[in-house]
Amino acid sequence: MFQVMEKSIIVSGTAETKAGAFQNALSQMKKNIAKEIPDILLQIEPQDVEVLKATEHTYRERFLGLLFPRTRTRYDITIRVDVKIRAVMLSEVPFEQQTEALPPLQRILRMR
Repeated sequence: MFQVMEKSIIVSGTAETKAGAFQNALSQMKKNIAKEIPDILLQIEPQDVEVLKATEHTYRERFLGLLFPRTRTRYDITIRVDVKIRAVMLSEVPFEQQTEALPPLQRILRMR
């Protein structure tokens, strides 16, 4: 019922700061794991982080095409995270089925 597994996940993030790009990538990690694993996730524990690609884009922008020039920076990062996942397997949880057959009058009274 309880399962521990290890996975390697590649995620990427983009932001205007280095920390923001890294945080954006790490926040995508849970979304990707939840898509792959249909079970209930109890804990996601990163074991190792490896930076695959980190780029800094610097560009100049102007207001109305020619006024107030300023330099902007955008950071892109792609990382591989090795994680240990603890999950509860829903397919192995035994559920008991209970059916209740009410007469029509009691069913109407219970709807209120």
